[in-house]
Amino acid sequence: MLAGRSQAVSARVAVLAVGVGAPALACDAKQPAFDQGMTLGGREVSAQTLNHGHDLYRKHCVSCHGEGGAGDGPAAPSLKFPPRNFRTGEFSFVPTGQLPSHAALVERIRTGVPERGMPPWAMRDEDLGALADYIKTFSPRWKESES
Repeated sequence: MLAGRSQAVSARVAVLAVGVGAPALACDAKQPAFDQGMTLGGREVSAQTLNHGHDLYRKHCVSCHGEGGAGDGPAAPSLKFPPRNFRTGEFSFVPTGQLPSHAALVERIRTGVPERGMPPWAMRDEDLGALADYIKTFSPRWKESES
């Protein structure tokens, strides 16, 4: 009797596990943020690159810079210096009113600004490039510029 009861309990647990797991699998399917490429700073950027940059941004940047790139992430209030607001298209390492080159933006992400709380990011070049391209999507200035 005990063995039969144990098998019945095991079968119910297995059914529950499958029932619980199925919706979780459906939730794991992610929709891409971009379904077409864009021209940013005079460069054609594929949807695949923008989606890769989006994923990297969500993983590494959103806590400080926020979902919308406004510098209002959940960690921002605890920082000594406010994170960059990417929506303005203003960057401290180029003259006011100018946009950095793609290479300069990639290098700034790579080296960080440790004295202002932004760590350097040791990523592959293609990841840094995708992240830089995604950051450009926050400001309309990149869409208007040939930078």
